[in-house]
Amino acid sequence: MTPLALLLIVGAVALDLAANALLKVSDGFRRPLPGLAALGLVLLAFALLGLAVREVPVAVAYAAWGGLGIVTAALLSRRLDGTRLTGTAWAGIGLIVLSVGVLSRGH
Repeated sequence: MTPLALLLIVGAVALDLAANALLKVSDGFRRPLPGLAALGLVLLAFALLGLAVREVPVAVAYAAWGGLGIVTAALLSRRLDGTRLTGTAWAGIGLIVLSVGVLSRGH
């Protein structure tokens, strides 16, 4: 994976995580402004992902985006909300990281 593609994917992950935080704040779109901001951030995240697929195959970009998003969300939840990650959860995180690494090396 090229440094540019990785930067674009990390940016897409960051935008997606911010969008998800805004969705929580929007209270199921009862507060429309955070909900609309979340939709805008998701569109920007997909735009960055679209640029990344110019550099790497879609399967690699999407797996990296999804995997990094899941891992980062779990770690942020642990840090910010005090969510306890069990051994099984840690194993799952490890498998996600390993899977993305294997997939990216296969292309």
